[in-house]
Amino acid sequence: MEHVLKWMTRAGRETAREEQEKESGRALLEELEEVKRQLACNGRWFEMECRGELIDACIYQREELQARYRHLLLAARRRGLTAGPFK
Repeated sequence: MEHVLKWMTRAGRETAREEQEKESGRALLEELEEVKRQLACNGRWFEMECRGELIDACIYQREELQARYRHLLLAARRRGLTAGPFK
């Protein structure tokens, strides 16, 4: 009986760990989608902006977002996450 309880406890911990990993993966994919959305907004802002100092700000923001996107993509690849194309 004791062995069964140990096995059930271990199985419960493994299930909880798997759920945490799935939730963490979903959060990572959601963050990727949000950065992609921000990049699209930044592109529209860049196309409409005509003041030089704000164009510079737009370019710096785009560089930051692209670096963040590359970081998140690498993290997702390392974890073996896959998703369909973002909308």
